[in-house]
Amino acid sequence: MSTSTVTQPRPSLTMTTVQGVKWSTAATILTAIMQVGYTAIMARLLSPAAFGVVALANVVLRFGGYFAQMGMEQAIIQKQELTRHDVRAAFTASVLLGIVFGGLLILLAPLSIYIFHEPDVVPVAQVLALSLLLTGMSATALSLLRRGMQFRTLAIVEVSSYVAAYGGVGVMMALNGYGVWSLVAASVAQGLLVGLLAYLVTRHSVLPLLSWRHYEPLWNYGSRISLISFLEFIGSALDTLIIGRVLGTALLGVYNRAWMLVSLPMYMLTTSVSKVIFPAFSQVQADQARMRKVYLSSVTLVASLILPTAAGMMMAAPELVYSLLGPKWGDSIPLLRVMGFTSGLMLITMFGGIVSDARARLREKTIIILQYLLVLPGLFWLLHGWGLMGYAVALNVGAVLYAALFARLLHQDLAIPYAQLLRLYVPGLVNAAVIGLVFGGLRLVLASLHLAPVLALAAFALTGALVLAALVFVVPLPGLRRELCSFLDRLSHQQPTSTSGRLLARYRRYLNPATAAPAAPYSAVANPVLP
Repeated sequence: MSTSTVTQPRPSLTMTTVQGVKWSTAATILTAIMQVGYTAIMARLLSPAAFGVVALANVVLRFGGYFAQMGMEQAIIQKQELTRHDVRAAFTASVLLGIVFGGLLILLAPLSIYIFHEPDVVPVAQVLALSLLLTGMSATALSLLRRGMQFRTLAIVEVSSYVAAYGGVGVMMALNGYGVWSLVAASVAQGLLVGLLAYLVTRHSVLPLLSWRHYEPLWNYGSRISLISFLEFIGSALDTLIIGRVLGTALLGVYNRAWMLVSLPMYMLTTSVSKVIFPAFSQVQADQARMRKVYLSSVTLVASLILPTAAGMMMAAPELVYSLLGPKWGDSIPLLRVMGFTSGLMLITMFGGIVSDARARLREKTIIILQYLLVLPGLFWLLHGWGLMGYAVALNVGAVLYAALFARLLHQDLAIPYAQLLRLYVPGLVNAAVIGLVFGGLRLVLASLHLAPVLALAAFALTGALVLAALVFVVPLPGLRRELCSFLDRLSHQQPTSTSGRLLARYRRYLNPATAAPAAPYSAVANPVLP
């Protein structure tokens, strides 16, 4: 990609981004629905301890995974000018690093006994280490697809591999009594299928390249990204490590499933956008004003969905747990209520991290993560007397600190006033308060009906979807209304005479009747919404 890509006409990149978000969202929603179904089935077939063992083994796997990639995936996406030699270098490095660190994990996995005091983790971690080699073989192909914003192809790869691996291999093995190994086999099978499918649609060169001059630019950026990712991993894994060691795998399994339930729907809302935003941000990385506008728009829109979703899940926690996990998982209900805030805030803060990656502000991001890592263990120690609930509360406090540190970085790097950064959360907080009140009233009604948990959950979900859609699209608050209008302006310039274009223009006039006249010509400075 040449440097001129950064200054290409905005409408073209805007439409590409919108299409990318559409396909990425579709894949994420389908995968999330399947994951909920998969979890509901496996939670009834397996014990909490099985999930705890895999959670600990995944900590070991992720420990080696960050070194096995050295940020090559992000480096390919972020690099403004990419050559065939760069692709060969990235593939060669990814495969070799996957072999080296996969082998090291297999050899060193027995040492995890001294950390977790759980012998069952060792063989599981050794088998999962094969995933590092599979990841190394598929990383370059997946990165090229993301760089080219071919999210329709990525959606097909992700969904089909999940269906075959988890719905086929995982469930069938669990039904046949393989226990924890059904979880392991599903994970390895998905890695294999993703690699094969991604390469079939990209067909990049796999010839080895050992010239350092082609590795150096990728290494300079990628190694720093890898270090940051490793530090983020430590921060995200501290609770798993401590709970597994202090409280055992059974309580860790309860904690792990509660975190999965609360994070999955919100992850579904953000990951589809974040996958597209990083390559799009990277194309406008040198334009501070444009980046600032895009960040403000993205966070306003995402927070207006994430925060009320978190509030709804906190209110409907019993129905979620009993419907999806079953009656033996009741201990996770209070945890889910506390974790909703943590998950929502951390996912919103993720966009600040994406800005830092795209603008190569890696030193500043590293400092933020180190500050977070210094504080979080102290919070765990102070609140560990409350058991699992104490760890959940500690994560809440840490999430606030993490968001505040990134707000300071964005204030300095993109010149965004602190007051404006705080206003980004207002539409989402108001929507969350409304959802909370509606769900509180609905709970009183449902209590008199004595519905089964799954029917009560369906009532909460349908009511929440309708109320949230009205809050976002029918009666949005002024800040959200402005961002919606700007977003629609971008789309209306793509197909002004098409049926969809006319419908968007009509909805745009509904949101802001004062602009009933045709929109003014596009201005890249005055009205950027998407890169």
